[in-house]
Amino acid sequence: MQEKLWSKEFTAIISATVLLAWAFYALMPTLPVYLVEYMGMSKGNIGMIMAAFSITAILVRPLAGFVLDNHPRFRVLILSLIVSTVVYAFYPLVSGVAAMLLLRLIHGAIWGICSSANATVVADTVPPVRLGEGIGIFALCIPVGMTIGPMFGIEALRNYGPGTMFLSLLFVSLLAVVIALFARTPPRTITRTKFSLGNLFHRKALPLSLSMFFIMIAYGAIIVFVGIYAGQRGFANVTAFFLCFSAAIFFSRLFLGRLFDKGYFFHLVVAGLVLTAAGLPWLGLAATPIQFLAAGMVSGFGFGILMPTCQAAVNDLVDYRERGAANSTYLVSYDLGAGVGVLLIGFLAEKVPLGRIYVCCFFPILLSAGIFALAALPHYHRSKPVNPVTGT
Repeated sequence: MQEKLWSKEFTAIISATVLLAWAFYALMPTLPVYLVEYMGMSKGNIGMIMAAFSITAILVRPLAGFVLDNHPRFRVLILSLIVSTVVYAFYPLVSGVAAMLLLRLIHGAIWGICSSANATVVADTVPPVRLGEGIGIFALCIPVGMTIGPMFGIEALRNYGPGTMFLSLLFVSLLAVVIALFARTPPRTITRTKFSLGNLFHRKALPLSLSMFFIMIAYGAIIVFVGIYAGQRGFANVTAFFLCFSAAIFFSRLFLGRLFDKGYFFHLVVAGLVLTAAGLPWLGLAATPIQFLAAGMVSGFGFGILMPTCQAAVNDLVDYRERGAANSTYLVSYDLGAGVGVLLIGFLAEKVPLGRIYVCCFFPILLSAGIFALAALPHYHRSKPVNPVTGT
């Protein structure tokens, strides 16, 4: 008989994460508009302000993992959610580039803590035999927030103005805090470790994190540049592309986590690598709008398989007391990979057609596959505990 997955705690952390992502992604398309139209900032200043968030999010993640492993995780989660809620109240109050830059630096740091805390607490609430399924469902929270948030933010800004928009996001974030209060996990034994740079990253998470770093280079290429690519090729269905891409990610994450729990880790990763390795070049060579959509779906299924599967494997490798550092190490690979991909492709796009760049994204995926086969998979089989379902 399977242990219960949808406990009160699991439901609460899933719901709180959706609301957190909702509020966060609502600012992605609306904050630049607010800074231009209501604060009269230049595009250069806006780029700096938007980038500041990512910088502190990346820098804080390793520290967040150390804090989560050395302090009560539920308390860290609630405190970070409260601070995140308070930050939304300051957006309409600050004026000037320096003040907004400081606010974004703070918000990025809090996001780094919140997202690491959510990923760690959800692993603590899931029965070990259903870890893959649970993390697969948790991995849906960000895509759902990415879908709802921008539409909500744009409509609120367009119809009611920035004051109402920021107040609405504060309310959504406050609701996340209230719901997260029901995610309290049983007290755990905490073995305090001395603070050092070596303790900010988890060694067991590094091979899979390195493999995912190269996958996220390709992911960043799609998320940021596919709209420009569609315009270059005359494809008017870019909205449909994102719907197909997101739907593929959603359904792959919804159902395939159970296969991880049954011991199909290798098969899932191989399937994900094959799909992404086929989808990115197909995207670059797409001759019709239908091929454009199909390539998006194939790539979406690949990314949707790889991301939660490897995150579940990272959590499977470590003791529950070390999940904070492990999840933070893994999530840093997400941020760095996507960031490097955006910077690299932004530079190359000035000189090389985007279609050719998408075809060449095959190579970081091939490099990821090599790391997986030569380092990550052997490391996983050496280090993982016995699966209570499969006995392997």
